[in-house]
Amino acid sequence: MSAYVFTLRTTTSRSRLGQGVLRLLSRQSTRDLSPDDKEDLAQAQLRATRPIVSGVLLCGAVLLGLTGLFEMTGVTPSIGYPWWAVQLAAMSVAGCAVAVMRLPDWRPRLLLTMLATLLIAIFMSMPLPGATGQLALRTGLFQLLPLALMALMVRPASLLAMGTLIVSMAYARIVVHGAPGTGNALYWLYTLTTIGFGAVLAGYRTDFAVSAWRMRRRLMQQAYNDELTGLLNRTGWSEHAGRAHARALQDAVPLALVFFDIDHFKAINDEHGHEGGDAVLQRLGTIIKARAGDGGISARIGGEEFAVLLTGESAASATAFAERVRAEFAKGHDGMQATVCAGIAYHRKGDTLREQMRQADLALYAAKHAGRDRVMVAARPA
Repeated sequence: MSAYVFTLRTTTSRSRLGQGVLRLLSRQSTRDLSPDDKEDLAQAQLRATRPIVSGVLLCGAVLLGLTGLFEMTGVTPSIGYPWWAVQLAAMSVAGCAVAVMRLPDWRPRLLLTMLATLLIAIFMSMPLPGATGQLALRTGLFQLLPLALMALMVRPASLLAMGTLIVSMAYARIVVHGAPGTGNALYWLYTLTTIGFGAVLAGYRTDFAVSAWRMRRRLMQQAYNDELTGLLNRTGWSEHAGRAHARALQDAVPLALVFFDIDHFKAINDEHGHEGGDAVLQRLGTIIKARAGDGGISARIGGEEFAVLLTGESAASATAFAERVRAEFAKGHDGMQATVCAGIAYHRKGDTLREQMRQADLALYAAKHAGRDRVMVAARPA
């Protein structure tokens, strides 16, 4: 029992240590982002850096291939490996580069990147025992590769893994060949400087990516959101409602579409001015957003018209939603009284989003013709 407790405590301590190291590797510019935002940012960076990582590995393969060619012709002294083994390693690194470009998941890409880096390190800068060669120059050329790769690592775990690999290879050189002629101190300073510069460059790249990501988010919000109400605009509705509608059909869950239209809105503008009209629109948008919750796609699709797509809602609950919005909006606010009509269309087999919107629109106009301030459901055969 005591051994189990000791093992559990040790595992917990290591887990906390790992989390602490990863937090130190995270950037201040990302700490105010939500977990979902961080993941979205990471995915954007992974998509952007994937071809660059692949390109760096291809450069490493070319460098290794040229080195093997030089060794074969006697231009460069060998460090103990036959030239064909160096060429085979170069082709393996090139294969890793191609796979990194094609694989969608970052985890196997990281493993292949580390494998390619290890192959280049062994055949480029780690001589076999007893072999001689221009080791200092070869090691210097090799160090350019992990420096570039560290700058491209997106996730803190990847950065930590690459730094660990560099330190491990540096230690292996000392174990196999002993201390270099310049001494251990300068050797480790050189190695740690490579890691330090790589980490600094990775940090600046992350900060730049965060700035670009925030700008992209702002532009998307401006493109997809209605500035007055905070709901989606027509473009945002087409994008988000289209995806939600297709996903609901695929998952075979119920769909209800509700159209709202403010009654006599022109008269409200004439009586209270455009500021009063804007206040009424904002109030309806606030009510719809609160009542629809996270499960509804809400938009102001034009003028005083609003649309809500409810997924997974029964007929009774969708009608109750529309009635709650209508009743709450009718209570008025700041001395301005207004009412709203609603039309509801439930999804029938074969309906596209466009057809369901058309049916909800017909139900809405039927509500207006029936006297306004009411909710009506599209009457269609099952």
